[in-house]
Amino acid sequence: VSTMAISAGTVYIGGSFTHVKNRAGVSQTRTRLAAISAATCDLLPWTANADNSVTAMAVAGGTVYVGGSFLTINGLSRSRIAALDGADATVLPFSPNVNNPVNALLASGSSLYVGGAFTAVEGQPRPKLAAFALNTGSLDPTWKPTANAAVYTLALGSDGQDVFVGGNFTTLNGRSQFAFVGAVTSDTGASDLAFQPSFGSGASFPILNLSADSRGLYAGGGGSGGHLVIWNLDGTLQRPVYQTDGGVQTVAVDGNSLYAGGHFGNYCSGNTGSGHPFLCTTNVPRSKLFEVSLSTGDLTSWAPKLNSPRGVFTSAVDPVTHAL
Repeated sequence: VSTMAISAGTVYIGGSFTHVKNRAGVSQTRTRLAAISAATCDLLPWTANADNSVTAMAVAGGTVYVGGSFLTINGLSRSRIAALDGADATVLPFSPNVNNPVNALLASGSSLYVGGAFTAVEGQPRPKLAAFALNTGSLDPTWKPTANAAVYTLALGSDGQDVFVGGNFTTLNGRSQFAFVGAVTSDTGASDLAFQPSFGSGASFPILNLSADSRGLYAGGGGSGGHLVIWNLDGTLQRPVYQTDGGVQTVAVDGNSLYAGGHFGNYCSGNTGSGHPFLCTTNVPRSKLFEVSLSTGDLTSWAPKLNSPRGVFTSAVDPVTHAL
């Protein structure tokens, strides 16, 4: 499972899977798309067949937008992005041509923002970033920020004025100060120079996932081992960068709790470590998940143990059921 989106009590999931076991342990065919009740954990009948991996999801107005590496959904031509009915998974007419994989989707207001490894959309130059009008499905002719390498994640600022962008790029809108992370305006895509990200005294690293609220920007990253970052909205560090011994692939915020998931096995106390594979100087065992208290900056005692070496790829917060 690479991605999820929650809407009206339904958890939509996408990935590279071909089957999902229901609560009774019976395997059901679900070809890269499925849905689960957030309240009961029942596997729902909602599904569509994608011919390759689904890596991004967003829900708006009863429509589930999906992105990835696929070229067909339910046998219909859909070039790496598609729209499905949220009730019955009918494939909707929205069918732009995207020339390389879509990694991130963000629905806000009247727009669907898209990030990935593509360079063109509908035959128009769109280096790694594009936007569509939700009401018509048409490519936005004015929102045209550019990145020089893959975009992995998008997050909306709490006031709706900025789209935060993270990935493996070293320039955003041609500006090197936004290597791996930056902010662009939600209306024109121009760089928001009020956000100037600092990585502290350490080296910068690719950003794998972002979440934002009125208090700050939260990021999971790769690099040597892995990293969790909490930025103020001007880009200064709210806390020292948290070091792990494997990539932090997803972040989710719920009240005072910041949840981090990834393929790490340990948090590095004192934010130190080295080597290949990366080893903490002093480790605190945390198997693929940990929680940080935003008020204190400390790790909490919350320490579930997961048994997959790949760990956690995606997380989300539901306002009713809280962290998932």
